[in-house]
Amino acid sequence: MIRKSYWQLLCALVAALVIGNGHAQQYPVRPVTILCWSAAGSPVDLYARIMAKLLSAELGQNVVVENRLGGSGIIMVNTLIRAPADGYVLAANTITLATLFSEPTASFKPEDLQMISRSQVDPYGLIVHTSTPFKTIDDLVAYARKKPNYINVSGPFAMSGHRVAWEVFSEVAKIKATWVPYPGGGPALNAVAGGHVDAAATNPGNVKPLMAAGKVRVLAVSSEQRLDDFPDVPTYKERGWDVVRYQWRGIMAKAGTPKPVVDRLAAAIQKVQQTPEWKAYLKQVTQLDGFQGPDAFRAQLLQDMKEMEVVKKKLGL
Repeated sequence: MIRKSYWQLLCALVAALVIGNGHAQQYPVRPVTILCWSAAGSPVDLYARIMAKLLSAELGQNVVVENRLGGSGIIMVNTLIRAPADGYVLAANTITLATLFSEPTASFKPEDLQMISRSQVDPYGLIVHTSTPFKTIDDLVAYARKKPNYINVSGPFAMSGHRVAWEVFSEVAKIKATWVPYPGGGPALNAVAGGHVDAAATNPGNVKPLMAAGKVRVLAVSSEQRLDDFPDVPTYKERGWDVVRYQWRGIMAKAGTPKPVVDRLAAAIQKVQQTPEWKAYLKQVTQLDGFQGPDAFRAQLLQDMKEMEVVKKKLGL
């Protein structure tokens, strides 16, 4: 009986290995979908689309993007975890994912998701309309100190990595402003370009065309050093505020996706991030390569979740 059980277990393990190798060799045999929770034209939407284009060539199947807006990303995550765990429905995620697990309307947890790879890191910027009197970050801080909660600042969602970076800066700069949530970085930037808000706390990558048109200016960025595309824009740190924060973006799948498929996807993403087209994209949108594999990416998510919860508690969200 013991010998029979042993052979049954051995056969099951061999079968699992064969099936796993089959997944790796066959995947993908049909188109792959990347879900995106932000509006078209936003930084994460642009990321999803360039990744879909590059992965289509690398995987030999069409990779398409579907925008699933709503709930600051909850609708997209729910769509992902309702799909089969087979690697054919993926999702473009950002640091904002770390804010969602404690939301009352969220029924998922980190264990429901499989991190595939982090692709890039992107500093935040503080952008104002050129018609405002704020020529420098010091001008805005001085004004905000005189008139607490008078300045309106647009940004993605009620709670996001952008909001965390803004709240960290607000605390060290000793200012208060009114946060105005928008469904993505693109709409938040359009709001300040249209004069609907005083400032936008979003990523500077999409700002260059608006700057060239004379509509907006960037007052500061949250990177460790000045960005090549904005050599005249200071960092928060060099102006005396020790705030260094980055938005990250990456790809995830549903938990339970076979490991060979996860490894195939992670390897494919790492490979396409070596291409001239990916590097040109990073330069175009003022972002930095930040590849992490599945394990390191998961650790990053858990670390960010801790910081998000501290800020959420402070804001009463």
